[in-house]
Amino acid sequence: MTLLEQRYRSVLRLLPASYRAEREEEMVDAFMEMYGDAPDEISPRPPWSEIASVLALSVRIRLGAAGSAPRFLAWGETVRLLALIGLAFQAAVALSGVGDLLRGLSADGEFHFFGAPGSPKRLLEIVVTIAGACTAVAFAAIMRGRPREAKIAALLGVLPPVHFLIEHVVAGDPILPLEDVAHLASAGVPVIALLAGFHADVPPVRRPWWLALLPVGGALALQGWTQVLPWGRVDSPWMFLWMDPAGAGIAVFAVIGVLVLTRRRSSSWPLALSVYGLFLLLPRLSLLAYANEGEVGTILWVTACGQCALLGVLSAALAFTGLRALPPAQAALGDRFVRP
Repeated sequence: MTLLEQRYRSVLRLLPASYRAEREEEMVDAFMEMYGDAPDEISPRPPWSEIASVLALSVRIRLGAAGSAPRFLAWGETVRLLALIGLAFQAAVALSGVGDLLRGLSADGEFHFFGAPGSPKRLLEIVVTIAGACTAVAFAAIMRGRPREAKIAALLGVLPPVHFLIEHVVAGDPILPLEDVAHLASAGVPVIALLAGFHADVPPVRRPWWLALLPVGGALALQGWTQVLPWGRVDSPWMFLWMDPAGAGIAVFAVIGVLVLTRRRSSSWPLALSVYGLFLLLPRLSLLAYANEGEVGTILWVTACGQCALLGVLSAALAFTGLRALPPAQAALGDRFVRP
């Protein structure tokens, strides 16, 4: 075995073992036919383009490419559902933020949260808020079977968390609080799941427009929850942690999670929901620091404890149910060859 072949076989270890068992020799032969003349004395290595191709193939196989094992197909569906759930929630919050922006810009006074009229701060807030609303465009695009446009819009939609991270670095804070880490993860992970899960081997699915516009309905519901309904105008610490977007998300997550547990149709829904439940749980864990800060702090702490317990138990139950429903691991992949 030449040094180049040895190194190429090492690169192929990125692929699942079951896939290598069927296709490794075929891939090695094809590679050596192209590059096998290089002598060991020059210490040849596989080109970076070939390594990237194998890595991309590995991701596609593990996320449900054609010919993948049933377990990999299930994991691929889980990643795609996680992208859709995350984008839907972020889009609803972003569109609701656009409504808050419009109200803020029309407020009287020389200065408010969005900056003084004509100031760079106000312009930046407008740009960042509108960029965040691109997540709604991304969700609609992927639901209508346009993954390329969805990925571009999703990347634009991460401008708010990137802007926040830059501000944090400029401020010189060495460590991000747990709540901020959770917000960055909940914004970034769905985009990564979108980029990885909706790859070229997954045929686009064109869903109805009413599904593509779900975040619009979610934003209207969120605005109604916090601004229109009676408890949106009641200054009660017991309601405070249910009136922000995370609190509304916890309520929706609980309803959907119970429905998924009672139906148990597949492994993908409970697994995807269990992961997103962690994104909702982490910010609430940071609120447990209110334990000894007076009566209001105690109420917030009790409410946060209840929400954390709800999220923790439900996420664990969903994860357990999803893992049990996963198809068994297979030793072979089938006869279809997925080309890099």
